Amino acid sequence: MDELKLKKVAAYCRVSTEKQADEQTIDVQKRFLQEWADANNATITQWYLDDGWSGDTLDRPELDNLRSEVGSGVWDAVVFIDRDRLARTLSYQEYVIRELLEKTIDVIFLNNPLAEDRQTRVLQQMYGIVAEMERINIAERMRKGKIHKAKSGKLIGHQAPYGYKYQLIMGTEGGFFTVCEPEAEIVRMIFHWVADEGYSMRRVVKELYELGIKPPKGRRDSWPKSSIARMLNREDYIGISYYNRREAVAPRNPIKFEKYRRVKKSSRRKRPRDEWIAIPVPRIIDDDLFHRAKQRMLENFLYGKRNKQYEYLLTGKVMCACGAKRVGDGVREHHYYRCAARIYNYPVVTDKCKYEGVNAEILDAMTWNKLLELLSQKSLIKSQAQKWGEKQGKTVDKSKEGLTRLKSALEKLTDEEKRYTRAFASKLIEFEHYKNEMQEVKAKREAIESEIKNFDERVPDEAVNLDSFEDICDTLYHTLKYAPASDRQEHIRNLIVSIYVGERRSALVNGRIPLLAQAQNVGYEPISRNRRLTQRWKVDVV
Repeated sequence: MDELKLKKVAAYCRVSTEKQADEQTIDVQKRFLQEWADANNATITQWYLDDGWSGDTLDRPELDNLRSEVGSGVWDAVVFIDRDRLARTLSYQEYVIRELLEKTIDVIFLNNPLAEDRQTRVLQQMYGIVAEMERINIAERMRKGKIHKAKSGKLIGHQAPYGYKYQLIMGTEGGFFTVCEPEAEIVRMIFHWVADEGYSMRRVVKELYELGIKPPKGRRDSWPKSSIARMLNREDYIGISYYNRREAVAPRNPIKFEKYRRVKKSSRRKRPRDEWIAIPVPRIIDDDLFHRAKQRMLENFLYGKRNKQYEYLLTGKVMCACGAKRVGDGVREHHYYRCAARIYNYPVVTDKCKYEGVNAEILDAMTWNKLLELLSQKSLIKSQAQKWGEKQGKTVDKSKEGLTRLKSALEKLTDEEKRYTRAFASKLIEFEHYKNEMQEVKAKREAIESEIKNFDERVPDEAVNLDSFEDICDTLYHTLKYAPASDRQEHIRNLIVSIYVGERRSALVNGRIPLLAQAQNVGYEPISRNRRLTQRWKVDVV
């Protein structure tokens, strides 16, 4: 490559773990790349930095940005410290390199530069295959070594449960738990509370807080109930720890969709029990106490006062005046919407919120009745529709901007589909991987195309007939009035935006009424699938 012609370059850096990111190894890479640029008459016009991202996947935010900005004219070459900074897998490396070269972008590696003739390139690929095989062999040898040590009674990479300390393996020594007696006594006390005193987990949390006993990491003043539940189910305390009990898997039903995931296998799945490796550890409690505690937990779950079901009608809609959400909370016939800042920090008294709980049954009933009353006021609905019509000009402009954004997103999805198809055709990815990625892209495409269709089907301004609003109000009113209890929550989700509760005797309800099946932005409401006429009313709660 002629260095004198090389002027504008992009630089890519990557570190695999957050620990490496904390140690500033990415800054070391940047320094080396900058020194190379200064020595080779080059200017780095754009940095792409993936902090804490694995090289086992190409789904990285900054790498995607680099690939999408090829041909922008801002740079005409990309520089890396080494090939493994681009990707760990040879097939991924070659795929991205070929993609860049096809678009006349030079690819530069400071270590082991890219060969210019085809024979040397093939030789480099062979070296890459050997290196990749060696990484696989190392990982397999480490896995077998860990299983061998576990079968010989060594604890491998264990994080000691509360009440134990883990002795690190040093040569032939270590790899076992020792009892930490002050903590072990607390463990015995917790099991005794549950098994003999009948404490619930919530009561245990309260007792520990009042005694000033903090959780092991000390990040908060009170124990989470989930930590107590895990403790009461751990067989370590009766002398048995397990290795190879769980395996890491990709989540089947992730709680939230994320295009980029630092760890793809973020869920855990139990292996078949015959694959577990039992390792003896010092006992803290006897078997009888352990099983009595488990039985008491089961009884608490089945017969506990707090397990009496109540369908909170306004779930997810009630907000506290302090800014946090309110969640359903109650015992027996007493049900409340309480501030989450207070519930989740129990028993710690937080100064984040001063507002008390509001009676859920009263708020549910009064909100529902007020909603019916509003829908019966046809003149009010019609006046709101007229105000909406006056603002429609501004709304159309905003809608056009939204349509442009959706079409741009659709074009990016098309490019993404082409990349996956080329990768599969080149045998760089397996069919299963290709199928999963294409299903994900298809789902996104269908959602965006649906939104675009809603824009395209908008009724022109002159076609809006205010006379039909009264009929729609009648339909909504009778639908809600005679709706069974099982359907009311769905209607609330469609009609209520939020309910702000401050003092116990008042609540501010933000509602929306879908009068036209058109995509439109109304007043202070965001663009949505239905045109909304927004009405705000006040509910007094006793």
